[in-house]
Amino acid sequence: MSLFEELKRRNVFRIGIAYLVGSWLLLQIVDVVGPILNFPDEVARYILFLLVAGFLPALILAWVFELTPDGVKLESEVDRRSSITGRTGRKLDRAIIVVLVCAVGFLLFDKLNQEEHSPAAQTAADEPPPMIKEPGQTIVAEKSVVVLPFVAMSNGPDDDYFSDGLTEEIINALAQLPDLLVTARTSAFHFKGANLPIDTIAQQLGVEHVVEGSVRRAGDQLRITAQLIRASDGFHLWSQSYDRHTQDTFAVQSDIAEKVASALNVFLDDSMRERMQRAGTRNVEAFISFQKGMGLYERAHQEPSQISLLKQANIEFENAIAMSPEMVEAYHYHSDLSSHIVISQAAGELDGNITKADLERAPGELTTDYEQTIRYAKNANQLRNAEFGLALLTGQWQGLGALTDLSLMTKGCETALWAHLVGGPFGKAQIALEGFARMQQCDPLRVRSMVHMTGALLWMGQAKEAAESAEQYLRITSHPWLVKGLALGLAFQGQTEKATQVANNRFRIESESLSLMALIAAVQGDNELASGLVTEYFALNGPNDRDALIFAAAVGKHNEANRLAAMIDARPFGHIVLLQAIYGCLCGAPFDLESTPRFAEMLVGSGLAWPPLKPYEFPLKNW
Repeated sequence: MSLFEELKRRNVFRIGIAYLVGSWLLLQIVDVVGPILNFPDEVARYILFLLVAGFLPALILAWVFELTPDGVKLESEVDRRSSITGRTGRKLDRAIIVVLVCAVGFLLFDKLNQEEHSPAAQTAADEPPPMIKEPGQTIVAEKSVVVLPFVAMSNGPDDDYFSDGLTEEIINALAQLPDLLVTARTSAFHFKGANLPIDTIAQQLGVEHVVEGSVRRAGDQLRITAQLIRASDGFHLWSQSYDRHTQDTFAVQSDIAEKVASALNVFLDDSMRERMQRAGTRNVEAFISFQKGMGLYERAHQEPSQISLLKQANIEFENAIAMSPEMVEAYHYHSDLSSHIVISQAAGELDGNITKADLERAPGELTTDYEQTIRYAKNANQLRNAEFGLALLTGQWQGLGALTDLSLMTKGCETALWAHLVGGPFGKAQIALEGFARMQQCDPLRVRSMVHMTGALLWMGQAKEAAESAEQYLRITSHPWLVKGLALGLAFQGQTEKATQVANNRFRIESESLSLMALIAAVQGDNELASGLVTEYFALNGPNDRDALIFAAAVGKHNEANRLAAMIDARPFGHIVLLQAIYGCLCGAPFDLESTPRFAEMLVGSGLAWPPLKPYEFPLKNW
C-alpha cells in the first residue's frame, strides 16, 4: 500500500481537515465572545499559538494510534482484518460536515451583523448615532464619574506633580471598566484649582458622580483622603483616609479605584482588577516626571512657537521612560516633537529652534516612539491608533484605508492623532465624526475633538452645521481652527460679510487672520484680493510651502500648485504635508497626482481613492 493510501486509510487527512476547520471556528467564537467576557487582548494570540503548535502532534497521533471497539490502541497492535477505520472515517466525515455547517452559519450571522453596524448603514439611518450630541447638549451617562485633581496639601517641590500623577493613575484604572464612563484627563484637569460647586462641574462634564481628594507628603509619610460624591444632591457615597508610606502609593490608588467602582455598583472580577492594575505605572518618580512633561507639553500647545517647550517636555518624558519603560503614554507624547520637526522641514518652514542635529535625529526617534507604543499598548484602542500612526507617518500605506476604519471604529476614548487627514478627504468623514464624538463623550472639554468634529462636518458638506458647531465650541476655547471652521462654514453658505468679520475680529495673531481672509476671498472668486492678502501673509509669517500650495490651488494657479506639490513630494515626510494641504484646502485635489510620484506610489494599494472629495466649489479653481 502506498504512503498516500495508508494516510487515507488511517484517517490522517480527515483528522487534519477536522482540526483546521474546528480551529478556525474556535478562533471566530473567541473573537466574538472575547470582548463580551472581557478577555485580555493576548488570549486570542495564545489560543492561535496553541492550535498551530498542536496541528502536527494531532496528525502524528492519528498515524500512530487507532480507535477500536476496545478503545484507543497503537496502530501496530491492531489486526487489519478487525480494523474499523472505515467506520471511523465516515463518522469523521459527518463531524466535518456539521462543523462546516456551523462555520457557514457563523459567517452568515457575522456578515449580517457587520452590515447592520457598518458606517454605511449608520449613515443611511434617519437619526444620528446616539454617541453624537448636538453642540451644547449635555448627555449624562447612568454610571459616570470624573476624578478631579487631588489637592496637594504640602509644599514639597514635587508634591503638586505627585498629586496629579496619583489622580491620573486612578483615572487610568477606572477607565479600564467598560461599564463605567470616566472623564478623561484633559477635561478633569480643566477644573484644577477652580473653586466651582460639584454640581456645576458635573453638569459641564455630563457625569453623575465626582471623586475628589487631597494628598499630604512629609518625607516618606503619606496621607491621602478621597471621597465619592453624588453630584445631584452632594451625598457622599464613600470616603476614606489612608496613612501610608510613599512606597504604598500604588496599593492606595488601586484601593481607591476599586472602592469607587464598587460604590457605583460596577461589576468587578479578577480579570477586571488585573486590567486596572496593569493600566498605570508602578514607579513614583516616573509618574512625577511624566506629569512635569505633560505640564510643559500643554503649555507648548498654547504657544505659536512650540519647539523649545516640547524639547523641555521630552527631557521629562525620557526620564519617565528610563524609570518605567512600559509607560506607553510617555512614548505617545514624546513623538510629538519629532512630528513637528519632520513636518516643518517637509513644509519648507524656517524655525530657528530646530537644529541640524534635530533634523537628523527626529525620523529615527519618531519611528522608535511609535514602535514602542505598539509594543507596550495596553488595549486595542492604543494598539490600533499606534499602528495607524506608524503606517501613515512612515509612508507604509498598504491597506491604510482599512487601517483608518479600524482606528476610527475601535471602541475607546482616544482617536488616532492623524486620522482626520484621511477621514475627511477620502470619504470617511462620517466614521471620523463618530470617532471624535466618542472622544468628546469621554473628554468633553478636549479641544482636539471639538476641532475635528467641526472639520468632519465641513468635509461632509454640512457648512451650516459646521459653523454652529464651531460657534458653540468657541464659547469654551478660542482655538484658531475653530475660528477657521466658523468663518469657512459661513463663507460656504454665502455669508461672506459675517465670515470676514470673524476672520478680522477673532484672531490674536495677524498672520492667522490674513490667511483666513485669503481663503474667504478665494471662496468669493476674488483673485486680486486673495493674492494681495497672501502676499501680506508670507511677508509677515515667512515661507511655508504647504500654505502656499493651499492658496495656489484655491485661486486656480494650476501650474504653481503642481510646482509646489512636486517640491514637497521630493522631501522626506512630504506625504504628510501633502495630506495637510488636501485637508486644509477643502477644494478636492489641490495638485495633479502626476506631479507627486512618491505620493502617487504610496496611494497604490492604500485603499484611498484619488481624487479626494470636493465638498465645495472654488470659482477660480477649474480642476
